[in-house]
Amino acid sequence: MRRGYWSLLHLICICALAIITVANGQQIPHWQNPEVVNVNKLPARATSISYPNEKLAILADRDASPRKLSLNGTWKFHFAEAPSKAPLDFFLPSYPDSNWKGLTVPSNWELHGYGKPWHRLTHQIWEKKGVDQPNVPEDYNPTGSYRKRITIPKSWKHMQVTLHVGAASSALQVWVNGNYVGYSEDNRLPAEFDITPFLTEKENLIALQVMQWCDGSYLEDQDHWRMSGITREVYLEAAPKVQLFDFEVRTDLDENYEHATLQIRPEIVKFEKQDTQDWKVSAQLYDENKQAVLSEPLEITVEKILKEHYPQIGNRPFENLMKVDVKNPKKWSAEFPNLYTLVLSLKDEKGKFVEARSTRVGFREIDISDGQFKVNGIPVLLYGVNRHDWDALMGKAENKEAMRRDAELMKQLNVNASRSSHYPNPPYWYELCNEYGIYVMDEANIESHGKGSLFSNIPAWHTTFLERGIRMVERDKNHPSIVSWSLGNEAGFGPNHAALSFWIKEFDPTRPVHAEGAQNIYGYNWPKPEPKDRVYTDFLSRMYRLTDDMTDLATKSDDNRPVIWCEYAHSQGNSTGDLEGYWKAIRKHPRLVGGFVWDWRDQLVFKESKDAKPLWKHGEDFGQAQADLNPVQKGLISADGKIKSGGWQAKYVWQRVKITKDSISKGLFTVENRHFRTNLDVYDVVWEITVDGVAFHQGSVASPDIEAGQKGAIQLELPVFEAKEGLRYHLTISFILKEDRPWAKKGYAVAGEQFLLAYIPSSKMVKETVSPRLVESAFEVTISTNNIKVVFDKKEGRLITYAIDGENMVSTAPKPNFWRPPTDNDGASGMEKRQGIWKTDSENQELLNMITLSTENGIEVITTHRLADSNAIVTQSHQIDGQGVLQVNYQFQPEANIPEMPRLGWQLQIPSEYDRLQWFGRGPLESYSDKKTGAFFGNYEESVKNDFTYYVRPQESSNKAEVYWAELTNPEGKGLRIESVDNPVSFSAWPFTQKQIEKANRIEELTFGKTITLNIDHKQMGVGGDNTWNLDARPHKAFWVDAIPYSYSFKIIPLQ
Repeated sequence: MRRGYWSLLHLICICALAIITVANGQQIPHWQNPEVVNVNKLPARATSISYPNEKLAILADRDASPRKLSLNGTWKFHFAEAPSKAPLDFFLPSYPDSNWKGLTVPSNWELHGYGKPWHRLTHQIWEKKGVDQPNVPEDYNPTGSYRKRITIPKSWKHMQVTLHVGAASSALQVWVNGNYVGYSEDNRLPAEFDITPFLTEKENLIALQVMQWCDGSYLEDQDHWRMSGITREVYLEAAPKVQLFDFEVRTDLDENYEHATLQIRPEIVKFEKQDTQDWKVSAQLYDENKQAVLSEPLEITVEKILKEHYPQIGNRPFENLMKVDVKNPKKWSAEFPNLYTLVLSLKDEKGKFVEARSTRVGFREIDISDGQFKVNGIPVLLYGVNRHDWDALMGKAENKEAMRRDAELMKQLNVNASRSSHYPNPPYWYELCNEYGIYVMDEANIESHGKGSLFSNIPAWHTTFLERGIRMVERDKNHPSIVSWSLGNEAGFGPNHAALSFWIKEFDPTRPVHAEGAQNIYGYNWPKPEPKDRVYTDFLSRMYRLTDDMTDLATKSDDNRPVIWCEYAHSQGNSTGDLEGYWKAIRKHPRLVGGFVWDWRDQLVFKESKDAKPLWKHGEDFGQAQADLNPVQKGLISADGKIKSGGWQAKYVWQRVKITKDSISKGLFTVENRHFRTNLDVYDVVWEITVDGVAFHQGSVASPDIEAGQKGAIQLELPVFEAKEGLRYHLTISFILKEDRPWAKKGYAVAGEQFLLAYIPSSKMVKETVSPRLVESAFEVTISTNNIKVVFDKKEGRLITYAIDGENMVSTAPKPNFWRPPTDNDGASGMEKRQGIWKTDSENQELLNMITLSTENGIEVITTHRLADSNAIVTQSHQIDGQGVLQVNYQFQPEANIPEMPRLGWQLQIPSEYDRLQWFGRGPLESYSDKKTGAFFGNYEESVKNDFTYYVRPQESSNKAEVYWAELTNPEGKGLRIESVDNPVSFSAWPFTQKQIEKANRIEELTFGKTITLNIDHKQMGVGGDNTWNLDARPHKAFWVDAIPYSYSFKIIPLQ
């Protein structure tokens, strides 16, 4: 029971102060004792604020209450390298702080020049040998001391005042006016303290001390940035001495998911002795227009709340206190996030208003049955992402604007679920998910990465486990967006987890429990269900398992729990390949309910740049080892919120409308509605025909009436036209918003598909009127026509000159290329060891033969090279016509039993002044064979520098998977046109050389030079993305470039 007199609790807790004496007489500080997780901290409760009237409460805007006083802003700050080096009496009002500098709260002090931020995958930075739990360093444990002077509003006199610290990393101590108030651990949940006894009517000093590490840090071992400080909002709340301290809200839908029962459990706490015999609590529900829903407010006496009966056998029914039937309320789901506002009011025996509190309510019901995850009775798939708190400027400090932008982008990219990896997020994030419609897996701040289930099996850590899980549930219990609780991440499983799971299940039977570690064998490689996963988890959860393994788990097991990827599609560096493969399986097998991509946003720190390269700080900038460099770049969006190629691909794979062609000539298409509740008539349907990527004709069609999960047809009234030879006509069909949504404007395309409408190959042969001139010497073959000069070197068999008006466009002779600068996935999968011969073969090519022929259409130079390691043969025919057009016909003939190739192509350098890039092909961002379907064909323009994808560790990037032509020109329009013959090429233009990219460990090491590298490839292997640490990191076999015979052709055309 939490009801009672908090003044008495203060006395008890202070007397039992949190310094424990051991047998040898030494004292163990709180921050090294796992059995002390708080001192004098108030019980966790649902996020709310006290309002002085119902009118304000209906707004549900906590910042609008005059009973909330924000302490965000500048605090006096002192930094020390250890608690022992911090000023001893800094909490005294008389302590001189005039020489202390100011620090913004909330913030990470490392981003303001204090201490050093660390990014670690596993283990704490002080751990070298073994696990010395629960100890943390005594000589180096960065400690921040904060001071702020405040004056309490006069209207708060005779009220109870609570200090709320949203999050402090990782241990917090509090003083007010020199009086010790309390202690708290858990760097991702709030700490609240009753500070009423210590306040004066005059100026007051709030003093806080934060230590970077404590025993709790062993459970905060996420593979992420380790930063310190007060990272979430700090405020004071005033409330009456008798108050609505907490409340819980549930919505119970009937068996048809139509009508509902609203159930409310208010909790009254008296901070002073007072007769509340005839006091009452009333509840009213308001709709989105702030109109009352209940004909009469629901009422209950305070005495009935305080004297609720708890039976000897069994538990008290949740609905014992307040419940009311609500006829057919608007339901909440990710597709229709309908919200109501519940206002609870407390009045005294005379009917005088005392206080009100409010919360958003969504009528919804979560159920797991038939091996499926259901919302309001309908099976739902989770198109999810893992999300860390992160901002490129503020680090892990709370930033409401950034959180709102995250929610908007998630909805724009067809995300419907977020896992709060790997700790509870700020309350504002859940409020946004309520508002926008995002399902949340709320995760406890429990991760002991690299130590397995050690801590879950140590009884001394039992309290810490339960405290972290229980306080999360208590704080977040009223958010409709939270549809499951997670017991943490990469911490194995054991008795402490089991105890937490059973507590949650008993306290909140309305949501399922997730536990990634609750497998028979901890690890990523245990796909089989026997022995079965622990009963404490409601999902069979795996991370980074291959699709075949998960399909086996979902189809051959007698365990009927839904199967979920808590992490998959590891998007580190140039990655997120074959996301479609996952979703083909998910849509096929009912028990595969989706998952959460790793992860949402790159976790990089903004750094000023003096040129076009975007620069970011990471571990190395703060003196950290190279080993932890690139795990900070794993997002579908960049650190500054720009959608990356993986993000656009995810949007396409996750779109809820599938369009297939029946008869393009008749404009007939089948449309499948993949929503779970939405009829497609909420969208407008528009179409556009482009000619070589340029808009040609547009139109629209009536919105189809297709219910969720059903198929239907649309017919477009396409214009009749005569297609011209050599031009490609594409049809793009888009489903767009009919009206503004909170996350996007009217007209935003939520889904689309593109089809080749018409293409007639050129049939006319251009008769040459000018014959090129051929001059051959012992060393060179020179071909010239008009103002074009082409020269081949006979020794190497290379093109060394392609000059327009005397200016050579070839800076480095082109040659066949089979290598790429390894991506993070390439490096992890051992590409260099497995496929390294192709790196050698890109450099070492022996000329076997070179002949020159005069033909009807010009001059032909044929070269044959043998590759040094593989012994493959490359034959290139170079045909130069009278206009100076060079056509390259490329043939590749391998020997047997050689490994697959990273790429098969042709590489050259041209002068850097030709940096204006325009192309007709897939775009606008990079695309690869396993990451291209979301990149539609179009006519795109960009500078070479801006088109390049700058990964924090330079690697293969910027490829366009299917390009029909590309032009590189200078400001006057002079340059080259690359044109495919028969089939599109893969194309990229880099402002660096391949050697520069491969050699560089970070962006800053890349310098813009005098050349641009062009890659004109027949094929390039995919980027992969199942993981980034073993052989599974390589692309799926369907996206390999096998060493078999190939041939392709392209043209180089002068632009004058």
